[in-house]
Amino acid sequence: MMSDQRGQRGFTLVEMIIAMTIFAFLFTVISYIQARGAASYAVTSQRVEVEESLRIALNKMSSELKEAEAGSISITNNGQQINFVRNAELGAFRYDALDQELETYVNGAWLPFASKIAGVSFSYDPICILLTLLSRGKGV
Repeated sequence: MMSDQRGQRGFTLVEMIIAMTIFAFLFTVISYIQARGAASYAVTSQRVEVEESLRIALNKMSSELKEAEAGSISITNNGQQINFVRNAELGAFRYDALDQELETYVNGAWLPFASKIAGVSFSYDPICILLTLLSRGKGV
């Protein structure tokens, strides 16, 4: 009896190279998509962090400025600082361009309370206070 060897046929070298090339291409595409997704997540997370920091800062500033004594609000430093008197104490907020932070004046010292800010501009008239904030960072 003769044995039939057709059932034991394997892959040729050319077939293996083609299959490995296809798998390498798919792996590269999937890796690229995953890396882009991770980068997008990082940018979005940073943006959310900055927005939350700014929301907290605006709430703090708003509550303190609402309590300011009438006529005590003044803008100095080319719109980079706002001064006021609240509860018979001097209060102020300023923008530190070097560290890109909003700072508040507490007990004779400037303390940061919001960071990653590219610019701030205060303006004031007796009816309203306008605050312009610019955040920094890629996509932030």
